[in-house]
Amino acid sequence: MTTTLFNQLVLQDFERTVRRAFWRDLFSRLTRKGNDLLSFDQVRQRLPLTRQHYRGLQAVPLNQIVGSEGRYRDFDRSFFPRQTRTRARWLSINQAHYKEVSLPPVELFKVGQVYFVRDGNHRVSVARAHGQEFIDAYVIEIDMPVPIEFAE
Repeated sequence: MTTTLFNQLVLQDFERTVRRAFWRDLFSRLTRKGNDLLSFDQVRQRLPLTRQHYRGLQAVPLNQIVGSEGRYRDFDRSFFPRQTRTRARWLSINQAHYKEVSLPPVELFKVGQVYFVRDGNHRVSVARAHGQEFIDAYVIEIDMPVPIEFAE
Protein backbone atom coordinates (compact mmCIF):
# COMPACT_ATOMS: atom_id res chain seq x y z
CA MET A 1 0.00 0.00 0.00
CA THR A 2 1.37 3.39 -0.92
CA THR A 3 1.90 6.09 1.67
CA THR A 4 -0.89 8.18 0.15
CA LEU A 5 -3.39 5.31 0.31
CA PHE A 6 -2.30 4.47 3.84
CA ASN A 7 -2.78 8.08 5.00
CA GLN A 8 -6.20 8.18 3.33
CA LEU A 9 -7.23 5.00 5.14
CA VAL A 10 -6.10 6.40 8.49
CA LEU A 11 -7.94 9.68 7.85
CA GLN A 12 -11.11 7.88 6.70
CA ASP A 13 -11.14 5.95 9.97
CA PHE A 14 -11.05 9.20 11.91
CA GLU A 15 -13.74 10.87 9.83
CA ARG A 16 -15.98 7.79 10.08
CA THR A 17 -15.52 7.68 13.85
CA VAL A 18 -16.32 11.39 14.26
CA ARG A 19 -19.46 10.89 12.14
CA ARG A 20 -20.47 7.94 14.31
CA ALA A 21 -20.12 10.13 17.41
CA PHE A 22 -22.26 12.82 15.76
CA TRP A 23 -25.04 10.35 14.91
CA ARG A 24 -24.84 8.71 18.33
CA ASP A 25 -25.18 12.14 19.98
CA LEU A 26 -28.16 13.02 17.78
CA PHE A 27 -29.83 9.70 18.54
CA SER A 28 -29.23 10.17 22.26
CA ARG A 29 -30.95 13.55 22.17
CA LEU A 30 -33.95 12.08 20.35
CA THR A 31 -34.25 9.14 22.73
CA ARG A 32 -33.23 11.15 25.81
CA LYS A 33 -30.62 8.55 26.69
CA GLY A 34 -27.18 9.71 27.70
CA ASN A 35 -24.18 9.37 25.42
CA ASP A 36 -21.63 11.12 27.61
CA LEU A 37 -18.59 9.73 29.32
CA LEU A 38 -18.54 10.06 33.07
CA SER A 39 -16.24 12.58 34.67
CA PHE A 40 -13.91 10.89 37.14
CA ASP A 41 -13.63 14.13 39.11
CA GLN A 42 -17.41 14.36 39.48
CA VAL A 43 -17.63 10.73 40.60
CA ARG A 44 -14.82 11.36 43.07
CA GLN A 45 -16.67 14.39 44.50
CA ARG A 46 -20.00 12.58 44.85
CA LEU A 47 -18.89 9.19 46.13
CA PRO A 48 -16.98 8.51 49.29
CA LEU A 49 -13.89 7.01 47.66
CA THR A 50 -11.27 5.86 50.11
CA ARG A 51 -7.92 4.14 49.66
CA GLN A 52 -6.33 3.24 46.37
CA HIS A 53 -4.23 0.23 45.42
CA TYR A 54 -1.99 -0.35 42.42
CA ARG A 55 -3.20 -3.52 40.68
CA GLY A 56 -0.56 -3.66 37.94
CA LEU A 57 -0.86 -4.51 34.29
CA GLN A 58 -4.18 -6.06 33.26
CA ALA A 59 -6.19 -6.75 30.12
CA VAL A 60 -9.31 -4.61 30.66
CA PRO A 61 -12.57 -5.02 28.71
CA LEU A 62 -13.04 -1.83 26.71
CA ASN A 63 -16.79 -1.81 27.35
CA GLN A 64 -16.11 -1.37 31.08
CA ILE A 65 -14.28 1.92 30.52
CA VAL A 66 -17.01 4.49 31.15
CA GLY A 67 -15.26 7.77 31.82
CA SER A 68 -12.16 9.88 31.90
CA GLU A 69 -10.24 11.93 34.40
CA GLY A 70 -9.94 14.92 32.09
CA ARG A 71 -11.18 14.37 28.54
CA TYR A 72 -14.72 13.19 29.20
CA ARG A 73 -16.17 15.93 26.98
CA ASP A 74 -13.92 15.11 24.00
CA PHE A 75 -15.37 11.62 23.45
CA ASP A 76 -18.81 10.02 23.53
CA ARG A 77 -19.73 7.00 25.63
CA SER A 78 -18.08 4.66 23.10
CA PHE A 79 -14.97 6.85 23.09
CA PHE A 80 -15.66 8.13 19.58
CA PRO A 81 -14.18 11.63 19.20
CA ARG A 82 -16.70 14.46 19.33
CA GLN A 83 -14.30 17.11 18.05
CA THR A 84 -11.45 17.43 15.60
CA ARG A 85 -8.94 19.55 17.51
CA THR A 86 -6.93 16.50 18.62
CA ARG A 87 -7.15 14.85 15.21
CA ALA A 88 -3.38 14.66 14.78
CA ARG A 89 -3.03 12.65 18.00
CA TRP A 90 -5.83 10.25 17.00
CA LEU A 91 -4.34 9.80 13.53
CA SER A 92 -0.86 9.04 14.87
CA ILE A 93 -2.24 6.36 17.19
CA ASN A 94 -4.35 4.93 14.37
CA GLN A 95 -1.25 4.76 12.17
CA ALA A 96 0.56 2.89 14.92
CA HIS A 97 -2.39 0.49 15.12
CA TYR A 98 -2.14 -0.37 11.42
CA LYS A 99 1.64 -0.66 11.56
CA GLU A 100 1.30 -2.90 14.63
CA VAL A 101 3.54 -0.61 16.67
CA SER A 102 3.39 -1.48 20.34
CA LEU A 103 2.15 1.49 22.36
CA PRO A 104 2.44 1.76 26.14
CA PRO A 105 -0.51 0.48 28.16
CA VAL A 106 -3.14 3.04 29.12
CA GLU A 107 -3.56 4.05 32.76
CA LEU A 108 -6.94 3.48 34.38
CA PHE A 109 -8.68 4.02 37.69
CA LYS A 110 -11.00 1.19 38.69
CA VAL A 111 -14.01 2.14 40.79
CA GLY A 112 -16.30 -0.79 41.53
CA GLN A 113 -16.66 -2.71 38.27
CA VAL A 114 -15.94 0.22 35.92
CA TYR A 115 -12.87 2.09 34.76
CA PHE A 116 -11.89 5.71 34.10
CA VAL A 117 -9.03 6.76 31.83
CA ARG A 118 -6.21 8.52 33.59
CA ASP A 119 -3.93 8.49 30.54
CA GLY A 120 -4.60 7.08 27.08
CA ASN A 121 -7.97 8.41 25.93
CA HIS A 122 -6.93 8.39 22.27
CA ARG A 123 -5.54 4.85 22.53
CA VAL A 124 -8.88 3.72 23.98
CA SER A 125 -10.70 5.57 21.21
CA VAL A 126 -8.70 3.95 18.41
CA ALA A 127 -9.07 0.51 20.01
CA ARG A 128 -12.85 0.96 20.25
CA ALA A 129 -13.02 2.22 16.65
CA HIS A 130 -11.30 -0.97 15.50
CA GLY A 131 -13.59 -3.23 17.51
CA GLN A 132 -11.04 -4.43 20.04
CA GLU A 133 -12.53 -6.03 23.12
CA PHE A 134 -9.63 -5.57 25.55
CA ILE A 135 -6.81 -3.11 26.13
CA ASP A 136 -3.69 -3.45 28.24
CA ALA A 137 -3.76 -1.08 31.19
CA TYR A 138 -1.99 -0.21 34.39
CA VAL A 139 -4.81 -0.20 36.93
CA ILE A 140 -5.20 1.71 40.17
CA GLU A 141 -8.20 0.42 42.10
CA ILE A 142 -10.02 2.83 44.38
CA ASP A 143 -12.00 1.44 47.29
CA MET A 144 -15.55 2.62 47.86
CA PRO A 145 -18.27 1.50 50.25
CA VAL A 146 -21.02 1.22 47.60
CA PRO A 147 -20.78 -0.61 44.26
CA ILE A 148 -20.86 1.31 40.99
CA GLU A 149 -21.90 -0.40 37.78
CA PHE A 150 -22.62 0.74 34.28
CA ALA A 151 -25.27 -0.49 31.88
CA GLU A 152 -24.24 -0.12 28.24
